[in-house]
Amino acid sequence: MNYQLTNLTLNKRPLLPFQEKNDYFKQLLLISILCLLGVLLLSLLGAGIAYFLFDVELNNQFSYTNLSSDEMNALKMIQFFSAMGLFILPTFIYAKLLHNQPFVELGLKTTNIKNFIVVLLIMVSVAPFLSYTITINEALVLPEFMSGIEAWMKQSEEQAMQLTTTFLTMNSVVEFIFVFIIVALLPAFGEELLFRGVLQKLLVRWIGKPHLAIWLTAIIFSALHMQFFGFLPRMLLGVLFGYLFFWSKSLWLPIFAHLLNNGSVVVVGYLYPETIKQSEIVTFTDDALTKISLAILSLVITIGLLFYLKKQYTSTPQ
Repeated sequence: MNYQLTNLTLNKRPLLPFQEKNDYFKQLLLISILCLLGVLLLSLLGAGIAYFLFDVELNNQFSYTNLSSDEMNALKMIQFFSAMGLFILPTFIYAKLLHNQPFVELGLKTTNIKNFIVVLLIMVSVAPFLSYTITINEALVLPEFMSGIEAWMKQSEEQAMQLTTTFLTMNSVVEFIFVFIIVALLPAFGEELLFRGVLQKLLVRWIGKPHLAIWLTAIIFSALHMQFFGFLPRMLLGVLFGYLFFWSKSLWLPIFAHLLNNGSVVVVGYLYPETIKQSEIVTFTDDALTKISLAILSLVITIGLLFYLKKQYTSTPQ
């Protein structure tokens, strides 16, 4: 018995500063540093690999228009490594440093397969409502004294659209698969790891108010995309993903929902290239009354499905 106690004492490692259970600020600082270092190092690695594979000048400023095939492939390569460095690698390092079971801590646990079908129905039903929020978002005008900021926001939006158009230009099945990985699969998995698996859980523990934590995470999630004329629908998507995770405790549901959202854009862009320059979320009609009616119906159905999904987890021990 004494031997066992001594052995346990010897195996117990001293806690690092950020490993204190309630030191949430240091944990937030840790994940921020890991993300900054990760995106910097892996972006440089991706740029180096792109240079040797595609022979493009690293100091060349991409205009995202009229790119050669090599320049486009180099851009995709850099994006791939950047996403790995910003979202995926830091979150796993963070979880491993703080927890004995990093996959469990991040929420990578199985859930009932039928709930994925409910999530599919939710993503279909919410589309008209999100489409209407785009109209609301685009109608917002900043005060005159903020005209400079508004001009910068419009320029950022145009650059983002150029980048989206560039990435969604696919001329073969191989290109489609690569773009699907970069635009749909990596963001769905990586962003949900960081925003829901790490940040939302951290904020829930820190402030002790789950609903506030979900909304704060969604606001940060949308703001960091730097596409301000799509801020509202993206924030609401973040809220949706947040509640899917909070109720189910499984990150696979918001990952699946995120994948459906991004993946549908890639699939439509491949099958119907003429739609690439349209909004990420389809506008269903131009009639104002019909838009509002569809949005209300969409919201009601979505809320109903969400409460059904919530009931599956609150009525069943997890």
